[in-house]
Amino acid sequence: MPPDLEIQGLIDLISNTTEAFTTALFLAPGPQGPLSLHAWQSLSRNINDAVRIHPGEGLVGWVHREGKAINAAQFERDTRQLLFYQVDESIKSFLAVPLADVNGVLAIDSKQRYVFTEKSQKILVQFGQALVTMLRRHRASARLNGLDLAAQFQRKLDPILTQRLGVEGTLGRCLSVIEEFSGADAAVLTAVFPIEPDRYRIMGHDLPLDPGFSREGLPLSAGLAGWVMQKRQALRLDRGRADGRKSYIFVPEEPLRDYAGFAGFPLVWGDRLRGGLFLFSRPVFDPDPDRVTALETAADRLAAALEIEFVYERVAEVSRLDPQVGLPHRTYFTKRLARLIKMASVRDGGMTLLLLHLANLDQTAEDIGQEAALEALRAGARMVLEECGPDTEVGHLGYGLLAVGLPGRDEARVRDIVAAVTSALADRPLEEGEGRLKIDIRTATVFHPQDAPSAEALIHAGLARLNAPAAMPEEPTDDPR
Repeated sequence: MPPDLEIQGLIDLISNTTEAFTTALFLAPGPQGPLSLHAWQSLSRNINDAVRIHPGEGLVGWVHREGKAINAAQFERDTRQLLFYQVDESIKSFLAVPLADVNGVLAIDSKQRYVFTEKSQKILVQFGQALVTMLRRHRASARLNGLDLAAQFQRKLDPILTQRLGVEGTLGRCLSVIEEFSGADAAVLTAVFPIEPDRYRIMGHDLPLDPGFSREGLPLSAGLAGWVMQKRQALRLDRGRADGRKSYIFVPEEPLRDYAGFAGFPLVWGDRLRGGLFLFSRPVFDPDPDRVTALETAADRLAAALEIEFVYERVAEVSRLDPQVGLPHRTYFTKRLARLIKMASVRDGGMTLLLLHLANLDQTAEDIGQEAALEALRAGARMVLEECGPDTEVGHLGYGLLAVGLPGRDEARVRDIVAAVTSALADRPLEEGEGRLKIDIRTATVFHPQDAPSAEALIHAGLARLNAPAAMPEEPTDDPR
């Protein structure tokens, strides 16, 4: 069965974020069943989309059988041994994580050695959780197909929830469909953010509530809404407001006295509280059991949607930075460099781009180990950051390729940065283990607007100068050309 657009979209996002050669999702009908290729994104034209991988067969089958991740940082085998390639693609790195809850495996590979770090594995696990969430949601949706009204409800809800809740208009349309199906006059979605597990925020509603509820949040200990979420129990009342303690829904002064019917459903995914779905009606709220079942399933799907939204937010933040050194990767650095160029254009002062290539990191990794090479890379990045001020932009464009954007034409600072990094890495003892670091530094300097008009063009100009024989090594001169 072909993947739907939602799953394929996430596979594409994983591929772009990790810069993988191939990203593949394998699914099996059960724990002992063979894996088949469900969705993938690849630069190869030689993917075997009809492959069946049995538990324990190859690296993917081993991950499926053992339920453990595998990170082959230096993959030295014929690529066909992975079983889903028809020819040898010279893969150098391979990373796969199990998706035990859905009997699957998520795998990525690269033609570069040592490209997938421990942090890459954590990111892939987070993406895997998002895929599990999507697949579970699809299977939960399938349970509704036997109910006519619920099936109609599903058909209306499905195209809405294929989009992220964060997309403008998605949440409003979702709540409108729920109101129509349930007979409620108003629906409210609340969210419990991972960074504030003891508070919740009102995310969507058409009630006359204080907008500060969405910005500042409310404690889970307050009101009937808090009780539903804290206890993780659904609640239905004949009157939305009753006498006694915690008789209010959100806060004592809320304008909800006109609503006699109230229903609340906790949004829980796995063991994580993600929020609540709350329905209000002016008459008594008394849906039939089929509608309640459908609403409970809708609550599960909303919990899944919130989980995906939180994962997207976490991944978006993490994916801006290169996991090896914690600096912006090329795409994000290019955006920041473009802002620096825009600011320089306002000042009419131009700017400088310095590229530093730690040229022999691969040889260092082979001679004294990958950890030593990473130590050199991090030491170089640390020295660059120490020499740069808050007005500069620093990035990691590729393995061992550091970039520094400086406002103006600042050749003195360029010399200071090059000298500091060269001094730190030319010959120094390892911080851990035996041996010494001896890293060759190649540099290139280009200027805006003389050498290029835009951020991407400036980076290309710097790379061309870096790779030109006459530019290795380079000292800044008065003539930028």
